[in-house]
Amino acid sequence: MPDPVHPDTAAPPPAPPRREPGTLRTPGGHPRLLDLIDVGTLQAIQDGFAELAGMAISIRDEQGRLVTRPSCSNRFCEMIGGPLHEDEACRLSNYAAAAAAAAEGRLAPVRYVCHAGLAQYAACIQLEGQPLGTVVLGDVPDAPLTRQRIDELAEAHGLDAGELADAAAQLRPLADERMQSAVAFLQLLANTLARLCWQQAVLRDRVEELTLLAETSRLLSSALEPDTVLDNIVRTMAEVMNVKACSLRLLSPAGDELVLKATYGLSPAYLGKGPVLVAENPNDRAALAGEVVTTPDMRNDPHVHYGDAARREGLVSSLSMGLLAKGQALGTLHIYTAQPHTFTPEEIRLFQSVANQAALTVRNTQLLDEVVRSKQQQRELEVAAKVQNRLLPAQAPTIEGYDCFGVTMASLAVGGDFHDWIELPGGNWGVAVGDVAGKGVPAAILMASVRAALRAQAEHIYALTHVMRRVNEGLTADTEPAEFATLFYGVLDSAGRRLTYSNAGHEPGVLVRGGEVRRLQTGGPLLGVIGDVDYEQEVVDLQAGDTLVLYSDGACDATNYEGQRFGRDRLMDAIRRHAEYGAQRAVEEIRWDIRRWTGLAPQADDLTLVVVKVL
Repeated sequence: MPDPVHPDTAAPPPAPPRREPGTLRTPGGHPRLLDLIDVGTLQAIQDGFAELAGMAISIRDEQGRLVTRPSCSNRFCEMIGGPLHEDEACRLSNYAAAAAAAAEGRLAPVRYVCHAGLAQYAACIQLEGQPLGTVVLGDVPDAPLTRQRIDELAEAHGLDAGELADAAAQLRPLADERMQSAVAFLQLLANTLARLCWQQAVLRDRVEELTLLAETSRLLSSALEPDTVLDNIVRTMAEVMNVKACSLRLLSPAGDELVLKATYGLSPAYLGKGPVLVAENPNDRAALAGEVVTTPDMRNDPHVHYGDAARREGLVSSLSMGLLAKGQALGTLHIYTAQPHTFTPEEIRLFQSVANQAALTVRNTQLLDEVVRSKQQQRELEVAAKVQNRLLPAQAPTIEGYDCFGVTMASLAVGGDFHDWIELPGGNWGVAVGDVAGKGVPAAILMASVRAALRAQAEHIYALTHVMRRVNEGLTADTEPAEFATLFYGVLDSAGRRLTYSNAGHEPGVLVRGGEVRRLQTGGPLLGVIGDVDYEQEVVDLQAGDTLVLYSDGACDATNYEGQRFGRDRLMDAIRRHAEYGAQRAVEEIRWDIRRWTGLAPQADDLTLVVVKVL
C-alpha cells in the first residue's frame, strides 16, 4: 500500500501518455467512457479494487450517472438510495461530486460529504484533459451519525428509524492512516482507468486510420474509371478527416500548371478562380518537392496566391502534400478547414498515407494509359508498315539487258527511305532511290508524297530536268521548311544501254567499271527547300559488266557499339569488291559487310541498296 497522503495536498500522479487531440474522434465531441471500455471490464476492475480496499466503490460517467453496479455497498446507503443509489438526493449528490472532480483540473481525488453526511472521495478519469467519468470511494462517516440525524433521514425517506439506526451502527469511521491509504488506492485506480482509456483511444484512432486506408485502397484498386476513383478519394478524405473540403490537382504535360482533377466541398466560383501556376505558388512548389505544407490561415498568408478567393469560400487552414511516385512529382493533394486548425502529427501521417496511395494510383493510371496508347500506336504502325510495304516494290522488274535488285529496310516500323521502279514507254524503266528528313510515321508520310509526286511527273514528262523541277516545286509548296527529301532518279534505256539521271542532293550513285568507281553527282539541291530551281541531268553510256549501285546515307552512317561509322570509304571498298556478282548477291554481300561492322548494335537509320548489273 502506498504511503498515506492527504487528499487536499497530494501532488497529481504521473499523467498517462498523451497525444494531441485530432479530428479522428467521434464527430461532435470527445468519446464517452463506454466508447472506450466496455461495462463488463469496468465492473471487473471495480470489484477487484473494492475487495482489496474493503470499501464501497462505484464508477460514474462525467455527469455522475452510474456506469457500474456499486461494489461493497453498505446497507445504510442501499436503504436510503436503493441498490443503485437512485434516490433523487443521492443522484444530486453524485452529480455534484462528479462536477467537483472534473472542475479540479487534476487527477488528485476530491473529498465531499453527501446529503446523508457520509464522506466520499471522487477521482476524475481524464483523457487529454476531457473528463470521461469519476471513481467514487467511501460512504463512511467522519464520526458516528447522531440519532437526530438518523431520525431526520428516516422521516425524509419513509424508512423505519430503528432499522436505519441499526444500519448506521454498522458504519465505522476509518482511521486516518487507513483513509489516506484508501485515497491513494483510489488515485491508483483512476490512473489505471485513465491509462486504459488512453490506450483504447489510441487503438480506436489506429483502427479508424486503418479503416480509412483500407477503404482508400479498395477505392484505388476498384475497376472504376480513374476520374471516379479520384473523386471518391477526395470525398472519403474530407469526410473521415472531418474537414470542409479536399482537392486533387495533377501537373500539366508541360509541368507548369496544376490542373484540377477531383474536388469535394468547393464551390464552382472558387474552382473558377483562375489557373494554378507552379511558378506563382511557392507552397505548391514545396509540396511538389516532397515537403508537407501547412497553412494556418489561407486568408492572409502571403504565399497563398488566391487569398481573397479563400476568404470568400470560407477556407481557413490547409494541409498540402505532393503526389510523388518513385521520386517523380505528379500533382498535389489538399484539405481545407472552415476554422483555424493545427494539424497533428497523426493527421499528417494519415493524410500522407492516402497521398502516397493516390500517387501510386495516378502513376499506375498514367502507365496504363501509356500502355493503351502504345498498343494503339503499335497497331497503327503495323498498319502503316503494311501500307508502306505495299508502296515499295515486292521485287525488281525484269528489264532486257539488265539484272536488277533492290531492298529498303526501315530502322523503325516505318521509315523515310524508298526505292522504286517505274515502267516507262519504249521499254524504258525509271529507277529511283529517295530519303526524306526524319524517321517513323512523319517520314513515311512524306516518303509516300515524294514517291507519288515522282510517279505522277515521270509517267507524263520525258525530260528528267522537268520531272525533278516539278517534284521540287510541289514539295516546297506543300511542306514545312524542315521537311525535305533527297532523290536520285535515273532512266534506263533498254535498247541503247544508256542511263540518264539527275541527283537532287542524294548520295551520289556509283558506277563500277573494270574495278574503277565513278560517282554520279549531276543534278541540283535537295527537294522541298527552294521552289524556283533548275536541275541538270547527265547521260551515261553503259557497257556490259558495268554495275550501278544506288544507296541511302544509312549505308554510310551505320555505326558499331563504339559509335564508329561504317563510312563512305568502307562502303566504296565493299561496292568495288562485290561489283562482279549478280545484282541480288551484290546487295546481300554489301549488306553483310555493313552488318559485320555494326554487330548487334541496333540499326540507327533507314537503309536502301539498289544494284543494276549490265548484262
